[in-house]
Amino acid sequence: MNRTLQVLYAIVLIAGLAGCSPKMPITQASTSTVGPTLAEPYYPLTARTGIEEIDHVLDAIGDIQKLRTLVQWTATKCTNREGLGGPPKCLTGEGEGTPVDVLPFLGPEGSFLRNTEIDDWQGFEPSGIYAIYEVSSAAYSDENYPAGEVAILFVGKEDQPAIALNLRNGKIVRVDSLLENSPESLDSVLQRDAARLILAPVLH
Repeated sequence: MNRTLQVLYAIVLIAGLAGCSPKMPITQASTSTVGPTLAEPYYPLTARTGIEEIDHVLDAIGDIQKLRTLVQWTATKCTNREGLGGPPKCLTGEGEGTPVDVLPFLGPEGSFLRNTEIDDWQGFEPSGIYAIYEVSSAAYSDENYPAGEVAILFVGKEDQPAIALNLRNGKIVRVDSLLENSPESLDSVLQRDAARLILAPVLH
């Protein structure tokens, strides 16, 4: 992306978001190796940041075997308590508080993928990359649903939800499923959860 386009995107983005969150610094990675497509409001899946811990996750999109190796399991304890949220539910034969290793999924309802179920995870098929950001300390996080240090926000295909991969040290620690793919909805996620943009959204 040439310098003129970078400046143009930054000016328009700042103008659009400043009214919502004037304190959030808006930056775009100058090392991005692929510029945004003008036909769609997102980057192609070939876009890269030049940051190894992010780019190797982007390299794994579309390769489920490789993606599975990038999961960082959360060590927690199962529960027999009823209701939504909280720790993962114990399976038959497991007592309250049995240690389990899980990948949390956060959406309308929280859920967990156990390490023994990793071969069942088929990943996801995004249309493109909407933005990449450093996760704010104000973003939702608890011992069972840890937030990452960085998140990659993907646009879902057609009627599929948008997905945010939360990363810590280059590993996936949580998968967030978002109900809508619209730029307005995804921008609201950035305003809520982003401390700093590494790859700012495409002009829209």
